[in-house]
Amino acid sequence: PGGVCGGVGAGMTDIRTLIIRPARPADLDACAAVEAACFPPEQAADRESIRRRIAAYPAYILVGETAGEVVGFAMGPVIDRETIQDEMFAHTDCHNPQGPYQSVFSLAVRPDCQRRGYGRKLLEALIAKARREGRRAVTLTCRERKIAYYESFGFRKLGVAQSVHGGVVWYDMLLPL
Repeated sequence: PGGVCGGVGAGMTDIRTLIIRPARPADLDACAAVEAACFPPEQAADRESIRRRIAAYPAYILVGETAGEVVGFAMGPVIDRETIQDEMFAHTDCHNPQGPYQSVFSLAVRPDCQRRGYGRKLLEALIAKARREGRRAVTLTCRERKIAYYESFGFRKLGVAQSVHGGVVWYDMLLPL
C-alpha cells in the first residue's frame, strides 16, 4: 500500500473521496495486504482464501478506494444460517445468493487509514445492499473489544460464538433488517 492515508498531509484524506465498489480479481494483492495488516496470522484469511472469495462472490466484497488505492473492504458471503460457522471460512460453497443472511467475514481498513470513517462507510454499504436484496439480517462474529462498535450500527449481541477461529473468544452479533 502506498501513502494515500499516512505521512505528510494525512489529515487531508476526506471520507467523501471514498469510492465503494465490488471487488475485482486485480484487488487481490491489496485486499490480502489489508487483511494481513489488520488481523493476527492465525485469524487473517490468507491470499488464496481471499482469491477464492473474490472469484466466488465479488459482489459481496465491497472494496473502498481513495486516490486509486484500496484502503479497506467489507466482505462476506450470503449464507443460510443466522450465525457464522468456522467451516465457512475455508469454503466458498457456503455462499447462497438467495440466502436470508448477509455475513461479514471481515471488515478491514489499512492501519494508516483507520479512524477516518472508512470502515463505517464500508459496513453501511454492505448493510444497505443486504436491505435492497431483502435479506433477513446481517450476521458477524467479533472480538469483545469490538462489540460496542457493532452495536453502534444496531447489531445486537447474541452471546459467545461457537467459533474457535484463531484460538480466541468470539461473539455472535446480528442486525435484523
